[in-house]
Amino acid sequence: MNKCIIVCAGEFVPIEIVRDETDLVIAADGGYEYCMQVGVVPDLIVGDFDSISPMLREEIFGIKEREPERVIVLPAEKDDTDTMAAIRIGLERGFEKFYLYAAGGGRMDHTIANLESLMFIKQHGGRGYLMAHDMLAVVIANEEISFHPGMQGTCSVFSMGEKAEGVTIRGMKYNVEDATLTNGFPLGQSNEFTEAQGTISVGNGALLIIVYWSANML
Repeated sequence: MNKCIIVCAGEFVPIEIVRDETDLVIAADGGYEYCMQVGVVPDLIVGDFDSISPMLREEIFGIKEREPERVIVLPAEKDDTDTMAAIRIGLERGFEKFYLYAAGGGRMDHTIANLESLMFIKQHGGRGYLMAHDMLAVVIANEEISFHPGMQGTCSVFSMGEKAEGVTIRGMKYNVEDATLTNGFPLGQSNEFTEAQGTISVGNGALLIIVYWSANML
């Protein structure tokens, strides 16, 4: 399935970003520098570019002069974050699968905004993954997600609304059936994968799932 890859401007440990010819790669503001570090040429560069170095700004605006369709300059004062603007572009172009890199770390408010962006993607018919070298985060709603056997590491599950009902976790160290999670108590913190296939489902509501692996599972 074609995917929209968005490289953001949060903390970034260089990892391989695998893209197919039909994927859309968007550098969100300072994420352009990370693209250059890992040798990925973005199809689009989106942002207000008010917090990047003068050298990087000059390079981006040079691209805009040569290929104006590749650079979208946003106003500094706006409702959407640069990442959200990139997500809207991906949705408008029909993408349903989103990978967000360098979308965590640094300022906590930026990280929370990007986690909420995963919910926005879900509400608009897609699925988004916040990716890092040792972690991924994903939101599911009224559905099930599976993890392959042999996965190693921890998995935490949080309600994205007031409550999430019919939560079932199987194939992990701590299994539950038809449980209710609320956003007022972190009951789903730090479960562990086993050798079995792990599955998480929710019957009514949305879950934020955060996985940390002890081995490189990307």
